Amino acid sequence: MPTNSGGYPTFKTAIPVATIDAYLATDYLVNTVERFVLNVGRPSPELARWFQTNKEDHAAFITAWNPLGKLTSDTNNRIAEQKLIAEIEARNLIYLECESRDPSGVWPSEPSLLVFGISLQSARVLVKRFRQDGFIYVGGDATPQLILLR
Repeated sequence: MPTNSGGYPTFKTAIPVATIDAYLATDYLVNTVERFVLNVGRPSPELARWFQTNKEDHAAFITAWNPLGKLTSDTNNRIAEQKLIAEIEARNLIYLECESRDPSGVWPSEPSLLVFGISLQSARVLVKRFRQDGFIYVGGDATPQLILLR
């Protein structure tokens, strides 16, 4: 199977390889009392502990900022973010405020959310509604996976 520069398998997608590589390299910062970072393909002992303490076993790291990877005004991004939060709260899901950060500094940081108890399918539908390329999904093994949507 072909791989991208990060060694991850490639699939037919409309998303440029450089963008996928950027998603794979991103630090997904979780803002708890003791902040921690999620990285695609690396198990997170901190998240595993959070799962155990809070009796959860899956979560999605999502954003409403910069739909389809195109820079959008902060005003429009904030409006989309508030709509996303309202949708999550209407579903009575627990979430933590987070940030997606490019360690190289090329891509701007994006406010994000780590949503607990959302199924993979529900996360796909929700994230598509906010016109995102994809999201990070974490199952019971606490290993983040990149889920592409186009």
